Amino acid sequence: MLLQKGLKPEQIWVDYERRMACSVGKCGHCRMGEVYVCTDGPIFNYAVAQRFAD
Repeated sequence: MLLQKGLKPEQIWVDYERRMACSVGKCGHCRMGEVYVCTDGPIFNYAVAQRFAD
């Protein structure tokens, strides 16, 4: 919806905080692709987040 309104992916931020369990990168619960939400995020711009696939 935000893209349709003319925002660029770099202007949109998403929060994946709910995916965290241990918060230190040990359990792997928050791993999305090549990143760990707990250590690399939890907030990513949409240009980066588009690479994450659940």
